[in-house]
Amino acid sequence: MAQFPTGSAKKFVQSLADGYATLTVTNLRKFEPPQLKEMLNNIAVVERESRAEQFEEGDFEGNRRKNHRLANLRRARLVIHGFAKSRRISLS
Repeated sequence: MAQFPTGSAKKFVQSLADGYATLTVTNLRKFEPPQLKEMLNNIAVVERESRAEQFEEGDFEGNRRKNHRLANLRRARLVIHGFAKSRRISLS
């Protein structure tokens, strides 16, 4: 069973959201199905936290960062689901 590069699943997902780490099919081969489920759960948590962020009306940079994080999380979720489907791994 592989360890998350940052130590915990939530920190790894946060680094994915911020763009410091990337998630590819090659990276996912190291993880077991329970770890993939944990990663998906943490993606949902970090998405909720990101959506809850409030910015001032003129803070375009903050809004851009928020949308960038959400796009990175969406992309990571799609990569995990595609990988699981190709390997016939049930994530539900």
